[in-house]
Amino acid sequence: MVPAEYVGLWRRRGIWRSNGSSDLTTQVWWFQAERYHIDLRIPVGRVGINGFAGETVVEGERCTWHPAIAYPAISGELDAGWMRFDDADHVHETGLDNSYEEDWYREPSGAMHGMRLQDPHSDQLAYLLISDNWMAWACGSPSGACEITVYRSEQQQWIAIASNLATTMPATALNKKDALQWQPGQLVEVPMTPRATWRV
Repeated sequence: MVPAEYVGLWRRRGIWRSNGSSDLTTQVWWFQAERYHIDLRIPVGRVGINGFAGETVVEGERCTWHPAIAYPAISGELDAGWMRFDDADHVHETGLDNSYEEDWYREPSGAMHGMRLQDPHSDQLAYLLISDNWMAWACGSPSGACEITVYRSEQQQWIAIASNLATTMPATALNKKDALQWQPGQLVEVPMTPRATWRV
């Protein structure tokens, strides 16, 4: 389990690299639950998003992200940094090799809950991170690309606001209260993948 101060939805303010380059325009969203994360990047002027999902491990001030699925593909590079909380809503990340600095700020989201699901008939994995106002869904194969969609709650309906899919399945039938009652080993249906059953 990650420390409680990590849990929530984070937005990146910017990245500054040791080679002198920086990026203040790419939208980077980091959904973090007690164990799992979904991270996505939306470059300005591009349709679709890149991202990954998996497990987060925090050891002291070191945070390591272990992606299990990704789009366009899982990178072989270690994804880890030293984290410094300036206050409850701002965290500064420094690359282990000092190759970059990133500033993150907390987006109001309420408690973030996360779960990992698996297709009982294949190697397909899925991650669902959900709060009162936000939801992120990622599914795919560890050996292939994954699908990632972010939803925001508007008038008690989930509206897709970013996705790497040309069309997204509605999530209006997904009830947060019901999802939080899923138990490990239970087979469930998820509106984003109709006609598919997942094991929690």
